[in-house]
Amino acid sequence: MPAKKTAEQTFEQALARLEQIVAELERGDPSLEEALALFEEGTKLKELCAQRLEVAAEKIRTLTDGSPRGAAEGDEAD
Repeated sequence: MPAKKTAEQTFEQALARLEQIVAELERGDPSLEEALALFEEGTKLKELCAQRLEVAAEKIRTLTDGSPRGAAEGDEAD
């Protein structure tokens, strides 16, 4: 189990742990019980990463006022 609780991890920490879990499961070494526990942890980490990405996307939308790239700078086709 990681040192930090899932909710306390940064996006980068959660993603790194998720990559470790995937590698462990792909190797096929864990027992069924261990694989289920890893799968459960991975599911929680995936949700955490998705939430963190959504927060970042919302901040970007707020900063750009929802405008597509270039439109905020007053670009015109003429």
